[in-house]
Amino acid sequence: MIYGMVILALLLLLTGFRLYLYKRQIGELGKQLERLSQGSNQRLTCFLRDRKLLSLCSLLNGFIDAQQQTVLEAEEAKKELKYTMASISHDIRTPLTGASGYVQMAQIARDSQKQKEYLQIVRDKLKDLEQLLEELFLYTRLTGEQIKLDCQPLQLFPLLCQVLAGFYQQFEAQTRTPCLDFPREEMTVLADVLQMKRVLGNLISNSLAHGQGPLYIVQKENQLLFSNQVREPDTIRPEQLFARFYREDTARKGPHAGLGLSIAKELMERMGGTIEGKIEGDVLTFILTFSVPKEIQNSKI
Repeated sequence: MIYGMVILALLLLLTGFRLYLYKRQIGELGKQLERLSQGSNQRLTCFLRDRKLLSLCSLLNGFIDAQQQTVLEAEEAKKELKYTMASISHDIRTPLTGASGYVQMAQIARDSQKQKEYLQIVRDKLKDLEQLLEELFLYTRLTGEQIKLDCQPLQLFPLLCQVLAGFYQQFEAQTRTPCLDFPREEMTVLADVLQMKRVLGNLISNSLAHGQGPLYIVQKENQLLFSNQVREPDTIRPEQLFARFYREDTARKGPHAGLGLSIAKELMERMGGTIEGKIEGDVLTFILTFSVPKEIQNSKI
């Protein structure tokens, strides 16, 4: 009887001590949660090595990680939105301010020839603004998946020649020449004709606006490489070339809002391809990798 009572007393003592530890652990978890609510990044810890409590801590830490990741993403989105709005405001204001200034100069100019020159500059500024708004509208529709692409097999070489022909005057004005190395003129890719023209046009425009020397366009298997020299290679960060409104390099300045390359990337990915940029010395190269029709995937392109 006495032994039974002793054993019972010990069991009660152990149970009470364990309940005390549980209570203390729960209190400690409450303090840790309170610190988290005040901005602490510390994760929940358990001094009591109980499987269920450890599992609960792990589950809570998972929720905390997810919540903090959501907060970080929201903060990044807020920063990006502010930067985007500032960039759009700057890009719209710049041509308008320039046009306004030249309108005033045209109004006070007595020389009719000077008036014509000023008004032509105004037209150019407004054209830049029109192109900017078109890019913004297109990019918004692309990211909102409002544009449906009709990807069909098409030969890239004749399409490229057609797009290049549209830039003849710009190349002439800069005394520059596009140099094509296209071993397989019958190269066929899977793409939307209209949007592929836009991709090629954006890359050519980028070269004309920010490059120098010849524009080399080289076909390698299912890839197309656009290469040209740039004036300030040290300022170019390849990993940022396709970021919206990125302006810290010579490839993303000008009247086109820094969206031309972003649009090209979005379109290439929507057509099942990729685009990447790299800088070697003073040569900037864009590499387009195309999706190939299934019937010729196993043949040489």
